[in-house]
Amino acid sequence: MALVAGCSDSPTEPNPDDPRQAEFLLVTSIANESGVDGASFIQTIGLDQPAVDNSSAFEQSFRPYTFVNGDDVIVLQGQYGDQAFRYTRASDGTLTEGGVMNLPAGSGASGVAFVSETKAYLSLTFIGRILIFNPQTMTTTGEIDLTALGIARNPSNPSDQNPEPVLLAIRDGKLFVTLHQLVTGFASADGADIAVVDVATDTFEKVITDPRTATPGSFGGFESMFVDEDGDLYVYSGGSYGFVPGQQHGFLRIRSGETDFDPGYFLNLSTVTTNVPGAQISQINAPVYAGGGVMYAMAEVPELRPFPPNFARDLFFQAVRIDLAGGQVTALPLPVARPIGSGLAFHEGQMIFGISTATGVGLYTYDPVSGEVSDGPIVNTAGDPSYLIAFD
Repeated sequence: MALVAGCSDSPTEPNPDDPRQAEFLLVTSIANESGVDGASFIQTIGLDQPAVDNSSAFEQSFRPYTFVNGDDVIVLQGQYGDQAFRYTRASDGTLTEGGVMNLPAGSGASGVAFVSETKAYLSLTFIGRILIFNPQTMTTTGEIDLTALGIARNPSNPSDQNPEPVLLAIRDGKLFVTLHQLVTGFASADGADIAVVDVATDTFEKVITDPRTATPGSFGGFESMFVDEDGDLYVYSGGSYGFVPGQQHGFLRIRSGETDFDPGYFLNLSTVTTNVPGAQISQINAPVYAGGGVMYAMAEVPELRPFPPNFARDLFFQAVRIDLAGGQVTALPLPVARPIGSGLAFHEGQMIFGISTATGVGLYTYDPVSGEVSDGPIVNTAGDPSYLIAFD
């Protein structure tokens, strides 16, 4: 009952007297007791609202992967379904439905990259393909088949030649596609692979590989691959999220104008010592670039993690600041949080942390200049804030 209470099948009519700016897209998730399934709710909000419920939100699958382009929103069901949904932020700030696209069964769609209003790419992770589609009409216009690459680096199954495309990013007319060579679950073979595709012709060009880490680009983690103000492309590689002993996690870089990894750069977060209990972090969630070579994220703290962990109940993720150039990782004075609540956004010089803590669930603020944090949530949410995306 907790999954549907307070939620309607469709949003309520917009209130013309509502003064909110609706600067953000918010996705909240409510997990079942196992912590691995449940329901999510998607809506627009403003920071002037002291609390938001789900009465005017669209219900979605559990922790859907969410991508924004202008006022358009594409939502993927990922491992919980085979559909892609389009929503649009209307002129009054409310979210409206805009179409559904059915995807191949069991494809595990996990990434979207926008070329224009009428062209975008969508990764079908488990079947090794990339769809080309029109996000306005939600219709397929083409396909790129990566199974033909024949990459065979799965040590437990040498016949596995299906690289799993996950996250997508576009820079300088090239589509960069992170590839996972999944062994089992979220564990992948050693090495970070990225496919390079020409956007003008939709043709595959090459695969680049870096042996220093593994598992580039997080599922649904739209800013775990991003382009900075200098045109350099960074990608966070999770190192199988700790499931493969010996693999390292951290950031790789592809310099502006290049399509190969920078051999002189790897920010190895597995070896960084920082001010958290036990001094180490084992993976990061929801990295967000704030400019000036600085990222913010939620970092897993092994010293605080119970075994086995419940990702919807246990508190073992800490908000951190990451200096991409200097390599420092600094814990911020925010309470420890559950991993399911990791909706981060940088907006008008402020970091907004959508987190679920022992003292509050909702949106906290951090001022990078003064170092001040809010005493508690400035916006309380009904459910764990799993995505928070600022509209342009």
